[in-house]
Amino acid sequence: MTARPAPPKITTVLPAADVKSATWRFTTEQPTEGWQVAEFNDGDWRRGEAGFGSHQTPGARIGEEWAGREIWLRRKFNLKKPESAKDLQLYIYHDEDAEVYLNGVLAAKCSGFNGQYETLPIRDEALATLKPTGNTIAVHCRQTTGGQYIDVGLATVEQVDGERTAKRP
Repeated sequence: MTARPAPPKITTVLPAADVKSATWRFTTEQPTEGWQVAEFNDGDWRRGEAGFGSHQTPGARIGEEWAGREIWLRRKFNLKKPESAKDLQLYIYHDEDAEVYLNGVLAAKCSGFNGQYETLPIRDEALATLKPTGNTIAVHCRQTTGGQYIDVGLATVEQVDGERTAKRP
């Protein structure tokens, strides 16, 4: 028997499509400058259900098919427990390059693809912009080759004390 650390406890704050699909505003045409800020008017953007991508992408939960080279996404959200904002991480599946913004501030930049949902730290400057109501998450994803998919949520990640025991095969 080999002892391994227990996996972290991930608590969904803003669901991604693997938990519960949500409606986003999106465009596949280059938006005007400032598209990522909360005040930007995305009223003429289309609405679509997360996740965005092609059915050939392993593990993708397609709500809206996306087959172009680039996509821009926006979604408004509130925080039920704003005091936990400092503990938030991105919960993201990106294929391929992606930038994520919170209230207009770059939260994370992801290169390449990850091929599954994972948590990533959010830059402190972006976390500092979060408030109880009226937040905006904005995402830009670029496709270059192979499968394509983008889906983003927010979660808290807690390291669990104790050990998990695994049996060798």
